[in-house]
Amino acid sequence: MKYCDFVKKVRKQLEYTQKELADALDVSYATVNRWENSQVLPSKLAVKSFLDFCENNFIDTSDLEN
Repeated sequence: MKYCDFVKKVRKQLEYTQKELADALDVSYATVNRWENSQVLPSKLAVKSFLDFCENNFIDTSDLEN
């Protein structure tokens, strides 16, 4: 699964808006929006932070492309 699709899947699973997910990750709404729309790829640090967030919320990340 592509990163953009995975971010959207996680957000929908948690029933978060893009703004709520952005707040939870301490990034801007625009950042989450760009990730979901494939306008920008996150930095390695942002990916690690997102994966840690997923782990803390018991979300399986095994279907995310490496």
